[in-house]
Amino acid sequence: MFKSISYLKNNNIVKITNSTKKIIKGSAFFAIKGSISNGNDYIENAIKLGANIIVSSNKKSLNQIKNNKIIKIYCKDVRDLYSKECSRINNFPSSRIDICGITGTNGKTSIATMLRFIWDKNNSGIIGTIENSYKKNVSKSSLTTPDTYELNKIISKMCEKKIENLFMEVSSHALHQNRVSYIDFDSAIFSNITQDHLDYHKNMKNYFMAKKKLFSIHLQDSRKKNKYAFINLDNPYGKKLLIQKKGNIKYISYSTKENNADFFLEKVCKKRGYNNLVIRNKNKQYLLDTPMIGSFNFENILACFAYSITKKKPYQEIYEKIKKFKGAKGRLEHVGNRNLKIFIDYAHTHDALEKSLKALRNHYANKKLILVFGCGGNRDILKRKKMGRVAEKFSDKIILTNDNPRNEEPKKIIKDIINGINNINDLATITNREKAIKYAIKKTNKDSVLLIAGKGHEDYQEIKGEKIFFSDHEVVKKYIKDKWKFLKNI
Repeated sequence: MFKSISYLKNNNIVKITNSTKKIIKGSAFFAIKGSISNGNDYIENAIKLGANIIVSSNKKSLNQIKNNKIIKIYCKDVRDLYSKECSRINNFPSSRIDICGITGTNGKTSIATMLRFIWDKNNSGIIGTIENSYKKNVSKSSLTTPDTYELNKIISKMCEKKIENLFMEVSSHALHQNRVSYIDFDSAIFSNITQDHLDYHKNMKNYFMAKKKLFSIHLQDSRKKNKYAFINLDNPYGKKLLIQKKGNIKYISYSTKENNADFFLEKVCKKRGYNNLVIRNKNKQYLLDTPMIGSFNFENILACFAYSITKKKPYQEIYEKIKKFKGAKGRLEHVGNRNLKIFIDYAHTHDALEKSLKALRNHYANKKLILVFGCGGNRDILKRKKMGRVAEKFSDKIILTNDNPRNEEPKKIIKDIINGINNINDLATITNREKAIKYAIKKTNKDSVLLIAGKGHEDYQEIKGEKIFFSDHEVVKKYIKDKWKFLKNI
């Protein structure tokens, strides 16, 4: 005999989870069928670990439970109920804080980090790729967007600490898996879509449909009153989103190319070590100074500026913050010194790599461009050739190495990249990433710029099922000292 769903509402549940790894005595286990594993296969183990409530859409699995003390609940859509209950048991925390969801292939971390900087770190929080943080509470992220239970827990704690604004990165995986269901968003930002995660989504149409859910479902269904969607018109999928808009959401566009956008970047010029941006919004002109380089960074600034002006942040405050903001960790981050131009970037798609290389090429027009990068194993194979093509087109010297090979053979990954490179005369392959970076630093001088791409903020490598500590930052720091000593003695 199954209990009704209302049982969950009427009883004090110690914890709810969809993972046997997080079960404690008295937990309710939601057996969710995923793309890789099926929660119904772990019901027996969940009970052994202490779960006394099982929620499933599989009547056969529930009937196989012989222990009469176990509460069995049948539900057609377990994933949806799980999201709803995660929100309910935390007293619907998203209703008590202003939440901006940021989605896109590239730019999520930069936009979220910049917005938090603009809106005062003490009164705002961030959930994203690098970390989940508010006030002095900082924890490393294992997922760009956490599991629904963890997500609501974090938001609830932010509410307890009187955090006013939350800037949250929302991944396509999270959207497809409904991790942000029953989150009441106030606004959402779309940065771009380029090829990525096709090992999961299979094609670009599915990828776009996943991203679209943030706007067409989650923002649309949000119970907040004034809802805004900020859309990048420089990306064709942004234009597509705008065409398909509906409901009680105010859509605001931004662009560095389309002069009909609500926020349009009219002009960029260099002055006293800054890029001066002239932005037009309706009949008003705004000036912003930024130390950051590259058109993609200007797009991110536009997104943050459009959001902040729309949400009534004083212009002068925005100006001062953007002038001081040097970028998120591992996002075209300068890690060298005055004599050595070395940059670390998270670019792991061909589009992101192209934008970073172009930014450096334009800013250091007379310098040789050296590139160190690899591609992740057990991920979208099709982008490897494209990244090779981009690397050849925009850099002068290429050093191919490991990224996160996971369970793939590193030499096979590198071979896939080389298939996109026609001229291999100035190409080196060094699978050991530390040795590759060391070699690249040796080749870097006052007439060259070094870009180390792919890992950015990450401090590990995934190899054969293990996460091994590895940091591009630490490696550069280690070898730049020797290089600097060498240069001083010349």
